[in-house]
Amino acid sequence: MRYIKASLLMGVGLLTLGLAGCQSNSHQSTASFKDSSSQSSRYSAKEPDAAVTASSSSKKEEAQTYRPQAKQTRNRHYVKSGNLKKAGQYTFDKVGTQLTLAKVSHPKTTVKSGQLTYKVTTVRLIKNTAKTAAAKRMAAQALNLAQIKSPYYTLQVKFTIYNHGKQALATDGIQAIRLDSKHQLNAANQLSDASAGKTIPANGKLATFATGLASQNTKPTLKTVKIKFAGAFADKKQVVTPTRWLKLTL
Repeated sequence: MRYIKASLLMGVGLLTLGLAGCQSNSHQSTASFKDSSSQSSRYSAKEPDAAVTASSSSKKEEAQTYRPQAKQTRNRHYVKSGNLKKAGQYTFDKVGTQLTLAKVSHPKTTVKSGQLTYKVTTVRLIKNTAKTAAAKRMAAQALNLAQIKSPYYTLQVKFTIYNHGKQALATDGIQAIRLDSKHQLNAANQLSDASAGKTIPANGKLATFATGLASQNTKPTLKTVKIKFAGAFADKKQVVTPTRWLKLTL
């Protein structure tokens, strides 16, 4: 099964880099939807969204020191809490990235496979503008890139997995997100998946998220994307097969 690496802690950031295949936890970055492991159906961003948050690594202090200048916050579109709801709203993370909500939709579409139902509740396109060198370095690290160009755009998907069975299952998260006929995100290609490796309890649910790199420099003209969820496991055996492709409108 696929597991998220463990070098960057999960929080309110934008990027979570998962691994494909049956691997142990070795690296983890962050994603923009907070509280991915929450069992609650209510989602609330308690802190500002962040492009990247630090881990217990030596870069932790560097990631937590940025404070926006007063002139950067004197705008009706500035949201201190980071809970971006309307296009044009923006916030700053602690490493020095300005996050501006470009598009948001709430499709509430579902797809089933075996005893699991996947419900996509929110899709967001975020413009990320790095204000510091640290912001660029940490974003590139989280996306497994040598370097990253600013601004860069990320696609963020929030979803809940419902387990209708009497057996707890470990999900392998998202198999792929198809941006268009030529571009597809997966665990090996700039898709950060906070759900990979998580367990959904019997007759329970898991509210979680995934984030992927949509483009660099230029705003993508995305109107729809497709998502496909991977299988789920119990006792190291696959008991739920991958879903069909699910179309999402932005």
